Amino acid sequence: MMIVEVGRVVALEAGAVWVETIRSSACGSCAARSGCGHRTLAGALTSDKGLVRAQESLSLRAGDCSVNDRVEISIPQSTLSVGALMLYGAPLATGIAVALVVGNDSDIRAAAGFFAGLLGAFGVLRWMSVRSLFGAVEPQLERIVESSSDVAVVHMQS
Repeated sequence: MMIVEVGRVVALEAGAVWVETIRSSACGSCAARSGCGHRTLAGALTSDKGLVRAQESLSLRAGDCSVNDRVEISIPQSTLSVGALMLYGAPLATGIAVALVVGNDSDIRAAAGFFAGLLGAFGVLRWMSVRSLFGAVEPQLERIVESSSDVAVVHMQS
């Protein structure tokens, strides 16, 4: 299954385009939306628009796109699931494991071990990300929804 989003092309580069998308939030369908502070915090700290780099695919080449085209981009749902597991699960598991090993007789050493394991795991994830060891995780271009040449430009004289 694919997660699909539509956005506007704002820049072109070799083999990829930069797409501006309207951020859609899962908060609208969440049962805990009224009691959760994430929605409020995200709304205060971020704008409604996001910039995403999308690679060309077999169905659409980056050279076929123009600035201001509306395009459809996609990413496999499994990429999102595995990414969330790696980003949240691996550091927590590492922190707990280090805390159990070093903190058997002291709460302070257990807490320090947990945070050391947490930071170490984040460091390893960052190192893997910089070296592109996770494989292709960037969104892919799927199709042009609306070409900028299809849009009529109206000039008004005053």
